[in-house]
This record gives sequence, structure tokens and C-alpha cells, in this order.
Amino acid sequence: MPRYPGTLIIAAVGKLRTPHWQSAQAEYVSRLKRYVQVDVREVRDVVGGSISEEVAMAREGEALLKSVGTTPWVLALDPAGRQADSVRFAHYLRQQLGIYHELAFVIGGPSGLAPKVLEQANERFSLSNLTFPHELARVVLLEQLYRGMTILSGEPYHK
Repeated sequence: MPRYPGTLIIAAVGKLRTPHWQSAQAEYVSRLKRYVQVDVREVRDVVGGSISEEVAMAREGEALLKSVGTTPWVLALDPAGRQADSVRFAHYLRQQLGIYHELAFVIGGPSGLAPKVLEQANERFSLSNLTFPHELARVVLLEQLYRGMTILSGEPYHK
């Protein structure tokens, strides 16, 4: 199994608090690390306090952008973003890792991503036309990243 140079960064709002989400994330991160470096970065969820949802989302957005820093290619998970099947997504990963060596996938919290994050991202990507809770979106992304790596390695998992 080939190891790909570079790092996949998953920057997400909030911690996974439920054991089944934590377990699923740990499983896919462990599997992915056989193929590529993975770095999960969590920023504080501020929605639900005494501030407005817009202000909270803006603060979360600032924290997300700070967490990805100078990452050369940032993809915002956005329902209006580009979609791809698993094979195309795998080839996209190979191409982008080959060019940039470091990719960041940014996942918003319950309210979504701040407009500033969407504006500053290099690209918007959608996991589905369906709406997912942000915890599930993180696990689905990790599973698809793993599936993509198995496709690139010619392994049978993706079938």
C-alpha cells in the first residue's frame, strides 16, 4: 500500500462528545494513517450562548481559519459545494496532495460555516444533497477519505 506525501487536516467546530462518534472517528483516523498523515483539529463551539448565532458563527469561523493557518489548499464542506463520486474524489485527493501536499477540510458547527470561511476557502465541497448533523458529517468525510485512499491503492474496500 503506497503512502502519500502530505497531510489531510480536518478542522471542525466542536468536540465529538458521544462515544459512538468518537469511536468512529478514531477508527477512520487509524485506518487513514496507513496511507497519509491525518490531523484532526477541533475549535470551540460557541453557538448557544448569550450571543447571536451570526456572531457565534463568525467567531467559530475565525477559529477555523486560524486552525488551518497557511495550509495551501482549503476545502469548505458546504451543501452548495461541488459533489463527486468516490472514485472521482479519490483522484481529486491524489491530484491535490501531489500539488499542495497539505489539504484542509473545514467543517462548521450546527449553524454551518461563516461567510468569511466560505469566501476564503479555495473550494467548496459537498458530501451530499442531504443535511447531516456536523458530527456525522465529520465521520462521513473521514470514511470517504479512507475509501479514497483504498481506491488509489487498488484495494477492494470501495466495492
